[in-house]
Amino acid sequence: MVGTGKEDTRSRIMKTAVKIIGREGNLNVTIREIAERAAVNIAAINYHFSSKENLIEEVERVTMEQIQLIYNRLTDANRTPRERLMAWADDLMHYLIDYPGVIYMIGARILQSENKSAGLAEYLSAADTRLNPVVQELTGINDQKLLSFKALQLLSGVAYPTLIYSGTKKALGQIISSERVRQSYLSTLIDSLVATGGTG
Repeated sequence: MVGTGKEDTRSRIMKTAVKIIGREGNLNVTIREIAERAAVNIAAINYHFSSKENLIEEVERVTMEQIQLIYNRLTDANRTPRERLMAWADDLMHYLIDYPGVIYMIGARILQSENKSAGLAEYLSAADTRLNPVVQELTGINDQKLLSFKALQLLSGVAYPTLIYSGTKKALGQIISSERVRQSYLSTLIDSLVATGGTG
């Protein structure tokens, strides 16, 4: 029973930290604020995580695991390259709409180049190992430089509107939290990869 109580407290702290950092984008949250909102004392956070930095690293690890699951959509052999890209892009955009702080967290980690976590390194390499091959399959592009540009165009096209949306609740007048709007936008984005180069 004691173990269950400890796990409940740890889970509550994690859920609160994920909400504050992921949903609200507050990277400067204090241990005191997390403790108050999780309805635990500061000692409980220190007991389970030792420090604020360790707690943030745990939030980052959980976040990166979720993003890796989204990237797994690119490896579904039962779908066409376009269907895989649509599934990945829609899942990633939906996740970033729900957790806009993830973009800030990734950006902050990248800027702290000496302090990249293993989870972040895996995320950054996912474009090369999973996204590029599907873009190549869709477009027929063999030039690696052009292929990288296409993958970057696609990744930017997914992430940037969510960044705008998190601040204004619209991305250039579009409510991308609407599934219909998001699907229409992503379909146009993915089609543009082929329209501007490659064999399709």
